[in-house]
Amino acid sequence: MNVDRRGTSIDDAVAFYEGVYSSDNIHVGRSAADGFSWRFRAVGDENVAVGTSSVAANRWGTVGQQDVYMLAWATGPGLTLDSAARSPIQMVPGTPVMYPSDREFEFEARPTTQHLIRFDKTFLESVAAAHAGMIPGPLKFTTTAKPDAAARLRQVIRSASPELLNSATDRARRSTLNMLVAEAAVEAYDATPTLDILRHEGPASMRLAQEWMIANAHRPITVTDVARAVGINSRGLQANFQRHAGESPLSFLRTVRLHHVRAQLVIAEPDVTTVAEIARRWGFGHLGRFAAYYANAFGELPSETLRRG
Repeated sequence: MNVDRRGTSIDDAVAFYEGVYSSDNIHVGRSAADGFSWRFRAVGDENVAVGTSSVAANRWGTVGQQDVYMLAWATGPGLTLDSAARSPIQMVPGTPVMYPSDREFEFEARPTTQHLIRFDKTFLESVAAAHAGMIPGPLKFTTTAKPDAAARLRQVIRSASPELLNSATDRARRSTLNMLVAEAAVEAYDATPTLDILRHEGPASMRLAQEWMIANAHRPITVTDVARAVGINSRGLQANFQRHAGESPLSFLRTVRLHHVRAQLVIAEPDVTTVAEIARRWGFGHLGRFAAYYANAFGELPSETLRRG
């Protein structure tokens, strides 16, 4: 990605930013005293893009729900996120914040420049999952970054930005910098994956079994091990899963392991890591069957995921 758009037309600015923010409700007010202008620049790859947005006028409207996580900081005061909420986010100049990610939200802004880092959802969720030792899922962030981690995040951004903004930076170096920035953001905002894979219906023993399998997916476990861990017999465990989840306990465990594999393939370096190495680490001994399971779950071969890493 290498985008550099600018102009002096309010209509052009509205049309462009509605595309950027998946919105049909962005408004730009009266121009600044010395005339209206806008510019948006972004450089990056499919995982991380770094950019700058500058609009010389007041603006307001709605940012739609997107397939990215957005980290942003403003150079001046007057930018409010989630402005219609009970607790709007007042952006402090120079202090990065995470955009609300699970819904659309309203914003208000005075003329200012905003710096942006856009993370692909799958990429950042995989980094967070590896950091927390969990399976990937939609991320929840703390509203305020932890002070020490926030200082490190700002330092990492300052160090990485010149190369990330340089379209000539080679893919390997960009991948390394992407990981550094993503890990710093995950740490600063305590990014925690939510476990969409868990079933909330059914008996408590089934939920406990799911949680136990997630925690022990790296081990060579059997249905008997799972049943013993939650205090019921294997036949009862099998029946609960079939009745309430429509699958067997081992099928659920396989899904958990596939998510772990995907998370590690997304962040792996293709030149030093193989699909077979990661698959075997998570208990997949037959690589042909593993590839079929993976393609059925994620719509692509594991080798394709690794090549994008």
